[in-house]
Amino acid sequence: MRKVQRLIFTALGLALPLLLSQCSLMKGAVPSGVRGIKPGEAAKLAEAYDPAPNRQTSRLDRREIPLDRLETLGDLAVQNHDYERSLVNFLQILKNQPENQDLRYKVGVIFLLNGQYEAARRELARLLIKQPEMLAAHEALGLVHLQEKQYPLALEEFRLVLAKEPNRARTRYLLGVAQLMAGQTREAITALEAAAALDPRHIGTLTALGQAYLQVKDYPRAITWLKKGQTLAPNHVKINYHLGMALAATKRYPEALQTFLKAGDEAQAYNNIGVHYFMEGQYEEAAKCFQRALELRPTFYHEAKVNLNRALERLQEARKDAI
Repeated sequence: MRKVQRLIFTALGLALPLLLSQCSLMKGAVPSGVRGIKPGEAAKLAEAYDPAPNRQTSRLDRREIPLDRLETLGDLAVQNHDYERSLVNFLQILKNQPENQDLRYKVGVIFLLNGQYEAARRELARLLIKQPEMLAAHEALGLVHLQEKQYPLALEEFRLVLAKEPNRARTRYLLGVAQLMAGQTREAITALEAAAALDPRHIGTLTALGQAYLQVKDYPRAITWLKKGQTLAPNHVKINYHLGMALAATKRYPEALQTFLKAGDEAQAYNNIGVHYFMEGQYEEAAKCFQRALELRPTFYHEAKVNLNRALERLQEARKDAI
């Protein structure tokens, strides 16, 4: 069962960067997400649920493969991130073993990984009718709700788990993320700090704490948590991006620039620093940064050009006022 529940870690690893990117304080963060099922893949899954009665049997018909072998092949496919193949195998087994709840959990999480939230919710709900005490399934269902921005439902699932197992660090983390997404930043900080006390080396928790303190403009605490994360993962893009934001907010621009460089390319780093100079009214320094970004990458995205033009306009206005 422990091996089965590891799937949720994969789901969290793919899904939560997308969620947390929505909390970014400035443009420039690179969003990530889950891959949707292509039309051809969806047809295969539909056929696994309800195969056409007159379908001809192929030489590699899965009905001829022993079920234990099918599950082994499905597990291998999961390890290789081939979720389409694993789903086809697992759904074939479920047709013959509809009471196999461990397998239904796998199917629910893989649907979640594929961004098929309605299907994931259906499978997890069916599972929880049979095994309402399965905490990992409640976590997965909460994550489905979180992806769908159904924050009250997500919070309900995570709190249900914590009522049964208060020291479950992963669920504390999920609760904090849900509260952060729901705009309950102070409550999120409380939950995330509790999660960090239970698992002080969890990168996701440290990153989310840094974001939460950035949102309430408590930059020293944001820096403290993000530097803890940076110590554990020196090249972690999201940690370095948010740490750069916190350092720039405290006007530690040279240190912020070096940190931004670890989060992306040099052009992006100069653009980020330029934004902070602009916000501080240092339009000449901002223009220099935006110009440097464009020199480093002439095809730099439209935002850098817009930022440069705005900085030059403000600089001209400031010089006119000074005359």
